[in-house]
Amino acid sequence: MPSQIRLAAFRELLTEDGTIVWRGKQQLWGREESANDDNHPCRLRFPGQYEDAESGLYYNRFRYYDCETGQYLCADPIGLAGGLNLYQYAPNPLSWLDPLGLLRCGLTGNEVGDASNLPVIKPGSKEWKQAVDTMRNNGSSKPNFRVADKSTAESLLKDSKPKIPEYPEYFGSKNYPDKTGFEHHPNESHTINAPENNLPHIKWSDYGSGKKAPGSGKGHIFYD
Repeated sequence: MPSQIRLAAFRELLTEDGTIVWRGKQQLWGREESANDDNHPCRLRFPGQYEDAESGLYYNRFRYYDCETGQYLCADPIGLAGGLNLYQYAPNPLSWLDPLGLLRCGLTGNEVGDASNLPVIKPGSKEWKQAVDTMRNNGSSKPNFRVADKSTAESLLKDSKPKIPEYPEYFGSKNYPDKTGFEHHPNESHTINAPENNLPHIKWSDYGSGKKAPGSGKGHIFYD
């Protein structure tokens, strides 16, 4: 039976001259069957995972994953909002991945899963002021907020970063001349890299004053 290619799986480890020193072979839910060379170990597994040699579990930033069962060891903190199976990695590892596990709310710091689970904040409210202050002073935490519509999203961004320029969709922050800008992105629930971004949104980046300067960083403003 032909083997399936895992989504974004690590296949080979090479030296600078192209010599293959490790070749991976994963089962459906991520169990690695290749033997690690002590001189050239590779413990990277599914995207965002690193194998703990002692326990055999895969560290996935927020939770530990068991490749034998194909599930996390602890339940999803957002409960049933993340799906009926509180422990699942993804519906299908051949077409889904979970590199970060969860999406964090900029107001509370709690994990909410998908953008549609974020609370809607209104102009003039205390939550609005909190969002503005967070984006202006502590953008390094990659905050995520949600408002009612596109124009309100632009108002929130301008309240916190009035001079930030707009660039075309998927222009890429690395291409911003002054390392600062924003783009409008569509619902990305169908994508491989960001299925949790299941609402249209503004993606902003501001490193014009340096990565460690107040307000430097990036974030999202989602809208309906």
